[in-house]
Amino acid sequence: MALNDQGDQEEFSKARNKAFKLLSYRERTISEMKTKLEKKDFSPAVIESVIDYLLAENYLNEARFAEMWIRSRVKHHPRGRRLIYKELSDKGLARELINQALNQHLSNETETEMAVELKDKWLRRRKEETESSYKLKNYLASKGFTNNIIFKVTKK
Repeated sequence: MALNDQGDQEEFSKARNKAFKLLSYRERTISEMKTKLEKKDFSPAVIESVIDYLLAENYLNEARFAEMWIRSRVKHHPRGRRLIYKELSDKGLARELINQALNQHLSNETETEMAVELKDKWLRRRKEETESSYKLKNYLASKGFTNNIIFKVTKK
């Protein structure tokens, strides 16, 4: 979209600078960026222009965002495939993109390792509980792990 007058160019520049500042903290999705810029009262035309610019220059890349999000979850905040899927969906990513990223960057072995890590951490804090505790199984389910993985790591 072409921005005609000087005011539009100025607003575009301010919006672009705000977008760069947001991207300096972490990757963003298109949906997140639009929402953040809308909250700053930029006009829809300017927001679209900024989004187009960021996409053209590869500053916004939803596939890269999904990969970064999954890697972060694996390394720092273990979550199961179901919860990661929900988080990415809530961020505005398309179903196909999420599934592709999960299949590419989250193996069953990695997901099982994360479940074991969370199980061990949970049991260290609750000495009175056992591996077969329903509370543990519910905890792992709340972290997005499937029943197959939960039963595998808790030995039923």
